[in-house]
Amino acid sequence: MKIFSDKPPELWYLDQIKPPVLKSGGESDGATRCAQVNQLLAAAWAQHSDGNPLVVIQLDIVNAYPSADRQAQFDVLAGRAFKSYDNGHVQLRDGIPCPFSLCHYWSYFESMQGAASTLHFNDFQSRSHKIACRKGGQQDEAFESVRFAITTFPSFCPVFARHAACTGAAICDDVFIVAPLAEGLALAAELKQVLQQHLDIDFDVPKFNCFFPGDRINDDDHARALF
Repeated sequence: MKIFSDKPPELWYLDQIKPPVLKSGGESDGATRCAQVNQLLAAAWAQHSDGNPLVVIQLDIVNAYPSADRQAQFDVLAGRAFKSYDNGHVQLRDGIPCPFSLCHYWSYFESMQGAASTLHFNDFQSRSHKIACRKGGQQDEAFESVRFAITTFPSFCPVFARHAACTGAAICDDVFIVAPLAEGLALAAELKQVLQQHLDIDFDVPKFNCFFPGDRINDDDHARALF
């Protein structure tokens, strides 16, 4: 099944390495594509258990763009690890997957993120804030969306690969897990730990959502009992 079409060169690797989690950052309408993929994954699920039902877990990263560790971002752009990642599975000087076309934009990333900067951030009430920043990048800038998606990709893929019962899709800082409840929660817990170690970013726990597709859950008490 081909999910992505008319991709920019920066997303060539999605077809090349066929990851267990699909990233939609850089698409013309990545959020819609992400929702469509999750619907397909949930609808195609063949086996269901009353004691461990299929769920779609939605995760959101706190202040994702301004908070991500810049060293990890440059490691991905360089295609080489300059520190240990993934609990030692990736060692110093190991290769990191990176789209080859991004080498043309190295000077842009270096000028934008190679020094301390002042970021402008608009909150949910449209109030503007200035943030003195030595981490992350500017949210709502198109190239930053591509850069952020590519930076988090090497962190997402190993975790999903270790949880074979789970699938998922993501659009930049919004992550969706499609899996049986117990396995999905286990993946979310490990992903939270890995993102803290790799990129110094964390999930926004109040925005954690768990959806039960279909009509297999009778009421709220039934859902609480499953948890």
